[in-house]
Amino acid sequence: MNVIAVMTSDYIGLVIVLAMLSSSRIRRRGGGDEFKIMSFNGILTAIACIIDFFAFCLDGIPGKLYRGVSLVANTFCFVANPLFVFSWCLYVDMKLYKSRRRIKKIYPKVAIPAICLFIMALINIFIPVIFWIDAENVYHRMPAGYLFYVVDLGYLIYSVWILKNYEKKYGKVRFFPLYLMLGPIIVGCFLQSIFYGISLIWVSLAVGLTAIYMASQNEFSYVDTLTGLYNRAYLDYQIEIMARAGGNLGGIMIDVDHFKQINDTYGHSIGDEALIDVARILLFSKPDKGIAIRFAGDEFIVLMKDTNEQQLKKIMDNIRAEQDIFNETEGRQYTISLSMGYSIYDRDVDTVDSFFKNMDDNMYIEKNIHHQK
Repeated sequence: MNVIAVMTSDYIGLVIVLAMLSSSRIRRRGGGDEFKIMSFNGILTAIACIIDFFAFCLDGIPGKLYRGVSLVANTFCFVANPLFVFSWCLYVDMKLYKSRRRIKKIYPKVAIPAICLFIMALINIFIPVIFWIDAENVYHRMPAGYLFYVVDLGYLIYSVWILKNYEKKYGKVRFFPLYLMLGPIIVGCFLQSIFYGISLIWVSLAVGLTAIYMASQNEFSYVDTLTGLYNRAYLDYQIEIMARAGGNLGGIMIDVDHFKQINDTYGHSIGDEALIDVARILLFSKPDKGIAIRFAGDEFIVLMKDTNEQQLKKIMDNIRAEQDIFNETEGRQYTISLSMGYSIYDRDVDTVDSFFKNMDDNMYIEKNIHHQK
């Protein structure tokens, strides 16, 4: 065992995760449940880096007190390990689906392996099954300890399944490169499992967490905080790329009918809820390659590359069908009504401004019809 190497590894992990927690504190305070879970995992990792170092330092120092502290420290690390990977799955699920109801329904069962390992770690204090500490206070890993690596891998695979299943239903998720989290953890766990006396798990978790946080900064810049759709900045970015590329570029402008009436009648919080509902309707209606954007206020855009007039009309039909299903099943205080207009970008004739204006003009044709009813 190389104490200096362990100290260096845990110190790097501690500094990385503390820097991440410090730089993200404002966003985490104003964020949703997923940011609370990220905070929990960050704090858990920081504590584990400290305790892991002391567990290694005490290894081989005789004395009942040192032995007791070493036993508690190593037990904590084994308890924290499945707790982290379980919480990571919670984070992925909440970030994607943002549904507490889904969490309450699914995760009592998902938690069973982590609970079993937690109980196993506590039992190990009295009956060694994971590790034991001999009379000279030397730590020894037991075969059952490898079960923790297996369960960790299972949870990581499950988090990938959550993402892939979500993308299958709702399209590709941008700004969430899961491999940045999983890569360091898998490598760290593998190396620690085969090389006795090194500590790489907690620094690997710190690196993975920080990588995901850094990736989320792009999301923070390009995603509308209310609806979760992309914002105007991302639209400008995509338009610039798509306008230069080959293939047709099409867009659908969507406006919420009588939105001011919803705000005036029920209040702005209900108005916000209506905008979130519209965002969901668009996400359920658009193809995978379509990009749903909150353009401004109660105006939205679905942007499509390599499309034609027939495909755009089909998307509009899907949106109307999804709108009707929503109104029939959700039982809101309000009824969602959407006006839409489409346009195809002609590179020989149009500018970006004229492309938007054509969509807007076509949308207002339908909007005037709705207001006359």
